[in-house]
Amino acid sequence: MRAARRVVAGVLLVTGGLLLSPAVVPVYDGIGQPDEPYRYVDRPDGAQVTAEPTTAVGTSPVVGGVAQHGMNVATKEIAPQFSLFLPPRALKVPGARAVTVTGTPQAAVSDPPAGMQPDGNAYLVAFSVPGVTLTPQAALATVSMRATTAEQPPPQIHYRPSAAEPWQALQTARAGTEIYATRFPGPGQFQVVFAPKPDDGSSPLPLVLVGVLVVAAAAVVVIRLRASG
Repeated sequence: MRAARRVVAGVLLVTGGLLLSPAVVPVYDGIGQPDEPYRYVDRPDGAQVTAEPTTAVGTSPVVGGVAQHGMNVATKEIAPQFSLFLPPRALKVPGARAVTVTGTPQAAVSDPPAGMQPDGNAYLVAFSVPGVTLTPQAALATVSMRATTAEQPPPQIHYRPSAAEPWQALQTARAGTEIYATRFPGPGQFQVVFAPKPDDGSSPLPLVLVGVLVVAAAAVVVIRLRASG
């Protein structure tokens, strides 16, 4: 009986620790260079105080009306919260010798796509020269954005050319623990959004089930030990 009691006590102790102790191992996108806390334009309650989010900037000379250089337009956070890759000759630029591309952080949009929850900052992509258009080489242009969480199901990147136009859902692929990528459709506003989680009121249920299973397992151990004794 004394041995049985020890086994039961050990099972209950370990299980209680698992139930009551939160996970403390962080999830990183890389070894040796973990993601820094997300930098918000409009920091929500409870979020860590950080430096201000940075703006992504890239510049290319223009020759014959076409931007010559490839550009990796990325913010300076670790990992970048926004980045835009433009291959060489991806932009047709009228009447200028150079073009600058910016990705400016904004507060999360107040009018997200219907039924969606915005996550993190919105980013506004703009060109320094009016009338810039994409060339066929821009088919390889890619936008990457960092979500504030690695929760699944994954979020999606939405885009609109201006605040007066409707949102477009972009086909989004996971490129890292919290990094998501999509094609670059042109200048405008980009926002990571999550579908809302169903509120089924069942959050306490897993703990109850685990508790029942632990008690049942402990009872089986006691019975077997008595039988073997």
